[in-house]
Amino acid sequence: MPRGRFAPVLLLLLALIPGQTAPAAGVDGPTIAAADEQALKLARLPPSGTALVEFFRKRTPADVPEKTLTALVRQLADSSTAAQDRAFAELVSYGPMAVPLLRRAANDLDNPEVAERARRCLELIEGPEAAALVGAAARVLALFRPPGAAEVLLAYLPFADDDQVAEEVIQALTAVALRDGKPEPALLRALEDPIATRRAGAALVLSRVGGAEHRPTVRRLLHDPKASVRLQAALALAQANDAAAVPVLIDLLAELSPEQARPAEEFLTRLAGEWAITVPPGNDNLSRRLRRDLWAAWWRGTDGPLLLEEFRKRTPSDADREKIAGLIRQLDDPSPAAREQAVAELLTMGSAAVPLLRRAANDSGFRARDRARQCLQLLERERSAPLPAAAARLLALHRPAGAVAALLAYLPSVEDESMAGEIQAALAALAYQDGKPDPALVNALEDQVAERRAAAAEALCRGGATEQRQAVRRLLHDPEPTVRLRVALALAHARDRQAVPVLISLLAELPPELGVQVESCLRSLAGDQAPDILLGGEGGSPEKCRDAWAAWWNEHGHSIDLARLDAAQRLLGYTLVVEQYSQARRGGRVAEIDAAGKLRWEILGLQNPSDAQVVPGERVLIVEQGISQVSERDLKGNIIWQKQINLPLAAERLPNGNTFLAGRGLLLEVDRNGKEVFSYSRPGNDIMAAHKRPDGQIALLTYSWTYIRLDARGKEVKSFRIGPFPFYTNGIHFLPNDRVLVPEYNANRVAEYNAEGKRVWEAAVPMPSSVQRLPNGNTLVSSAAGQRIVELNRAGKVVWEHKENFNPWRARRR
Repeated sequence: MPRGRFAPVLLLLLALIPGQTAPAAGVDGPTIAAADEQALKLARLPPSGTALVEFFRKRTPADVPEKTLTALVRQLADSSTAAQDRAFAELVSYGPMAVPLLRRAANDLDNPEVAERARRCLELIEGPEAAALVGAAARVLALFRPPGAAEVLLAYLPFADDDQVAEEVIQALTAVALRDGKPEPALLRALEDPIATRRAGAALVLSRVGGAEHRPTVRRLLHDPKASVRLQAALALAQANDAAAVPVLIDLLAELSPEQARPAEEFLTRLAGEWAITVPPGNDNLSRRLRRDLWAAWWRGTDGPLLLEEFRKRTPSDADREKIAGLIRQLDDPSPAAREQAVAELLTMGSAAVPLLRRAANDSGFRARDRARQCLQLLERERSAPLPAAAARLLALHRPAGAVAALLAYLPSVEDESMAGEIQAALAALAYQDGKPDPALVNALEDQVAERRAAAAEALCRGGATEQRQAVRRLLHDPEPTVRLRVALALAHARDRQAVPVLISLLAELPPELGVQVESCLRSLAGDQAPDILLGGEGGSPEKCRDAWAAWWNEHGHSIDLARLDAAQRLLGYTLVVEQYSQARRGGRVAEIDAAGKLRWEILGLQNPSDAQVVPGERVLIVEQGISQVSERDLKGNIIWQKQINLPLAAERLPNGNTFLAGRGLLLEVDRNGKEVFSYSRPGNDIMAAHKRPDGQIALLTYSWTYIRLDARGKEVKSFRIGPFPFYTNGIHFLPNDRVLVPEYNANRVAEYNAEGKRVWEAAVPMPSSVQRLPNGNTLVSSAAGQRIVELNRAGKVVWEHKENFNPWRARRR
């Protein structure tokens, strides 16, 4: 594989690869996906670790005697089917090395049967199925984790067919990287391999799974003679919260061209978030040096002690928090005098009261929320802006002494979920130093504030708590149900079986919006064995659901593999709903509901909206076809930013902070100031849906139901047909590996199509208008005509449903 293609693959993997090893085998061995099993079957490859190690060993270019390949080609004519299959599998394994002799055999007019077998070998080596075969082999190898797997994957990596195959190989390497808790020796050796691709791949994998003790070894590559290796090693280490990598990324801005340095600048922009800086464009030496110097100054200006002081000065004492909470409760006092006194004292407390007031103002169950809003309006006039989420990310990188204690102290003052999530991630990153837990985290397990107890337990679990496991388990009996929920979820993801009965018991204790989080987790574990009952559904009382799941655990718990949760990324459970027009509301609407169907917020009066996406900072991108506009708004509907585009379809915020816009005849990428940095036009205005992939390429679907993939420059690299169908919608979900999930309105079904345009999965849904594949493998479907949103499992069974008097054109889960 050409070296230049590897950087975007690594950047993609930094965002996508989880920091765990492969799913452990269940009691009956690993479960192989049907598509992977079929791909191996076509190549006559047995699904075993030993066979797949040999497959990758042969796929790696080497000097193979021609007589060996000649004998295998002859064996395709053997009278024994088993001998034919063995030869077929070996020739496919040798890949490109067998091509010349196979071509000769494929043109042998005297032996048509052998010619046909040779042609099938060639298709699996060179045809559209070739990459799928290698990807399937890598995934199955990762499941079996046989000895020698890391060695053959590393050897093959520089010869991967394309970026997607390289991605699969890296993911498989991540899965097999550890044996008995220690990195495979092949990975450590690869850090000094003469081929740059292997050095970079080993650095990425070790940064993710090797632990702090191996970081110094990886850091040596920050001084590698190859700039490409320095870039990829720095990206991997920076993603693992290693501050030594950031100055290297900054220095590379002056050394590399803007295109080469794009992954580094994108990482810095994501890291900086709301604090990102504007740098000059251009490829001349002065522009590159200015970019480096400006980012270097930014890095120096956000050092650890300064950030620590910002967190501390914005953190009220626990006594002040208790006083503020009491005053807020007093806003609902029957006595007008008591209420007025509470308002006066809250205003005296100043900005320290704002976080708790904001929570009260947004609590639909708090009767005095209007008074809380009035206090907020008075206080926010003089209040400084809240700390952005970037502050927590940067603190985790700089790791100043006292960071964990400061984050835990500040946590109850957090105002939005994005900041709470960043603080939780920072606590996990800072949880251990030299293999020992931070004392502040251990002490917080007994903190009086429930949020701190739960956050400390989560951080210790995510950091790999072993010695503290018993202390964390004690919180499974915490008096606060929300603490038990968070601790049980964290322990379940850490594969602690004691957590599951606690999760089941919580089904009857939690409010519906939290109970469905438990149900989603349990369904990810149960798969097809899940009880035939739905929380909140007909006959699905909390007590009956608890009892049904308890019976399931008693029957199947001994054989359930908790590693199934690794692939089921936890979402917030909020569903974004786009209504193009509502007669009752006299216009379009974008709204968000929680898992129980309760309205969280809504923006009314929109002009035929077709798409929306919640973005960091509790803002939302909205596409309005009626006025040819894409806007970014706060959750009250105030416009922060807007961009005109003809016949708009969709908008998505990219990891680098830019925004990708899709119209019927135009695809655009714009920066934070609205400046166009990429454009692609189709004069026929035939774009039906489009999506920018994490690797920088673009997938689009046309009105003729032609799937097209463009590279990062807009050049077409692949196309195929998947239809046609009589209904057009932009509510399509583009999946990895050129697969597409489509709502087929007139056929009353949703369907998944593979990279050859073949339907590989379907489920019945009346008049679907949009689809989304969720991380747990389920599918979210909206039906505007049917006035409902459903979540289906892989068997097509409804596991969640929301119905009301509305017309959900599109739905997205986050």
